[in-house]
Amino acid sequence: MYKVYILDRCQYCNGQAYLPVGEAVDWKGEKFTRYLPCHMCQSTGKRGRWVSLPDFLEMLKAEQCKHEHTSFQGGMHFGAGDVWDEIHEVCNDCGANLDRQTVGDLIDDPDDTPIPY
Repeated sequence: MYKVYILDRCQYCNGQAYLPVGEAVDWKGEKFTRYLPCHMCQSTGKRGRWVSLPDFLEMLKAEQCKHEHTSFQGGMHFGAGDVWDEIHEVCNDCGANLDRQTVGDLIDDPDDTPIPY
């Protein structure tokens, strides 16, 4: 089975490149969250992974979709005084996560011709 190496969002830091490590107090006495760089992706927010050719083909097909019908999935999270969300815009037609960088973002195609299968 053939595989292709791609860059994807780091699953450890969820693509944010920094991880909360604790709380500290500033000179005014206000609490703030301290962050350290992610050691899994070296603070890039991206991590390489191997995908099979059929999965890569699905990514390419999703890239050609016009994404006309979309919905939002995910929710809000509260913890350690921080608020964040994992709400993602998803295409209903091809299932692509529109908030995630795709293969087409990495390919520079000046005339935007369709990819032959």
